[in-house]
Amino acid sequence: MNRSILAACVLAGAALCDAAGAAPATPRFSYQGLPPLLAGVPLAQAGEQLGEPLRALKGRPDAACRAYEVAAWPGVTVIVDDGVISRVETRAARYASISGVHVGDDVAKAQRVYGKRLSMTPHLYFANGRVLAVYSPDRRYALVMESNDDARIITLRAGAVPAVERLEGCSP
Repeated sequence: MNRSILAACVLAGAALCDAAGAAPATPRFSYQGLPPLLAGVPLAQAGEQLGEPLRALKGRPDAACRAYEVAAWPGVTVIVDDGVISRVETRAARYASISGVHVGDDVAKAQRVYGKRLSMTPHLYFANGRVLAVYSPDRRYALVMESNDDARIITLRAGAVPAVERLEGCSP
């Protein structure tokens, strides 16, 4: 792991690092994202810290909001607004929040883990689905999870409010 990723891990908080103080092989979601892919970091800087450029997925090249992927982290999508990361998301079960909630876990686990900090609202696309959110103390960032009709977490994302609250990456 390169020094820039280690520095981002340490700066983002000790809970993101393993016992030796190194960035884990599979990073964990904090309120701001997946270190060093953190909300507020310019796209170019994130690529330098990763040691590889992020690859655009879709959208017009001149669009203000675009989705990117990282080859080293399959299943992670990075949403960039005006050249700056606004949110990071996944539907892959290999990634987890700092507190250990994974895609595929049930809503009850998220409720046990986050307790009163967890807010839940109905999901627009599922009759019994929910949008679960845990906000940073200053409410500038959030960890958001979506559940389906089977009460299973299907999406995990983190980033800046209000971008992280959008159900679809670049939708208003």
